[in-house]
Amino acid sequence: MSDFVYLNGQLLPYDDARIAPADAGLLHGAGLFETMRAKNGKIFRLRQHLARLATSAHALNIPFLLSESQLADIAADLLDANGLSTEIGARLRLTLTRGDLHEATAENPTPPVTLLLTAAEFHPYPAALYDKGMTVIVSRFKQNPESPLTGHKSTSYFDRLLALREAQEAHAGEALWFTPYTNVLAEGSISNVFLVTSEGILATPPLTLADQANQRLCLPGITRQVTLELATAAGILPHERPLTIHDLLAAKEVFLTNAIMGLMPVTHIEKHTVGDGNPGPLTRQLRAAYEQTLITETA
Repeated sequence: MSDFVYLNGQLLPYDDARIAPADAGLLHGAGLFETMRAKNGKIFRLRQHLARLATSAHALNIPFLLSESQLADIAADLLDANGLSTEIGARLRLTLTRGDLHEATAENPTPPVTLLLTAAEFHPYPAALYDKGMTVIVSRFKQNPESPLTGHKSTSYFDRLLALREAQEAHAGEALWFTPYTNVLAEGSISNVFLVTSEGILATPPLTLADQANQRLCLPGITRQVTLELATAAGILPHERPLTIHDLLAAKEVFLTNAIMGLMPVTHIEKHTVGDGNPGPLTRQLRAAYEQTLITETA
């Protein structure tokens, strides 16, 4: 647990931090968040995290004016206060909500936002998962491309947690979401999804549906984007295209990405074995490149 948090302009002891009872994030889930990695006091891909948050805040009408340099300074102070400016590093969460609704007035109907930054020591996923691969399930819940929250890292997260609970009850680590009607792969509950097709092509779902550019399909993950960059730099042309359950089950390799797990190999989809049941060569190559990029950019 953090000893200190940053809340609305102040660095406070954890036990002194208070969120208003009428905060819109608490009452209505009206908020956004970012989960970030830090090593040696530096946040990995801070600019991209902040840009994504700003884009979502604009789309969902949540005022947000924090600059990259301001957040970097706030994070540095918070990491130092918690003794987390180390090589092991930290997991940070930045939460932005529409604020205390009781502070709204006729003259100013938009109350000041609530901005909370917390930091905790980074605890990686078990090494055995990277060596042997994770098991995932196909969620019975569906991704709705017409929802205004799809593609945004919203604090309205309960459906994801329910899907994860079902995955854990099945001794799996993630639940994959498909769309209704068209049944195309969208993302995991907390991750983006990549696969290597039977032809050896690296593929991942697109951010939007090709014929409905206003319908978002999955989160523009920061680790997803790093993976696409690393693949391109290695001469591997990644394809962002709609993927079906048949593509998923025919894949030679499958892996997940997010800020905390990095690149996580998937070797079982429920009772189905992916490839030969071991993390594949392309997954291992890209994971190694990602870990080196993380080290280099936070040195």
